Amino acid sequence: MSKPLLRARNLHKSYMMGREPLRVLKGASFDAEEGEFVVITGSSGSGKSTLLHVLGALDVPDRGTVEFDGRSLFDLADVARRRYRSHDVGFVFQFYHLLPECNVLENVLMARLVACSFWGWRQVRRQARHEAEELLERLGLSERLRHRPNELSGGERQRVAIARALINHPALLLADEPTGNLDTEVGRDILRLLTELNVAGQTIVMVTHDAKVAAHAHRYVRLSSGVIRKVESPADGRVSTGSAAKETIP
Repeated sequence: MSKPLLRARNLHKSYMMGREPLRVLKGASFDAEEGEFVVITGSSGSGKSTLLHVLGALDVPDRGTVEFDGRSLFDLADVARRRYRSHDVGFVFQFYHLLPECNVLENVLMARLVACSFWGWRQVRRQARHEAEELLERLGLSERLRHRPNELSGGERQRVAIARALINHPALLLADEPTGNLDTEVGRDILRLLTELNVAGQTIVMVTHDAKVAAHAHRYVRLSSGVIRKVESPADGRVSTGSAAKETIP
């Protein structure tokens, strides 16, 4: 059996709500193999975003471990953890988080810029621009390079966000409700795009409250009561939302 690209064990995370702690993660464990498309489902407020932020080292767990490619993320120095966030992982969020003053091309290039030193950027900027233009063309946005976010539809904004997440060639793509702010038809287009990226080799972990999204993944798991409950997928390796599923705790 191959070693997981991403491996989380016994994650706990709480936040203070007034004087009382709110326990969100209560021992969650999770694996993702290289090349997998895994969906984490759960009701709104179940802690899916918290889990994704911990997996991406945007937040630190109270206890527990996350390993990426055999490295324990929370044992790394700050500079190494920043490199993980900027090079190894790409993030896609529900609300896009595009810079309104920048056009499409500039928004995508910003992710490459912040991952470089000043001199490093001077050396790679021409190649980075070429790669960004190619990526945006692949995502159907070649006619929108000079447009700003307020001139784009919701689906186009999410495609820009996906391009920004991919520009540094991350091994892992983390997507937080990427269709949650889109209408049904546009949401389907984004899911088809993510599926195509996965078929091309991109490892994807996505969280959603919509169980129907799981049909696009190799497998899905459910976050409930602060722990991950694995849902057995059909024998063909693709999830059918109409099939009965047996829940177990890994």
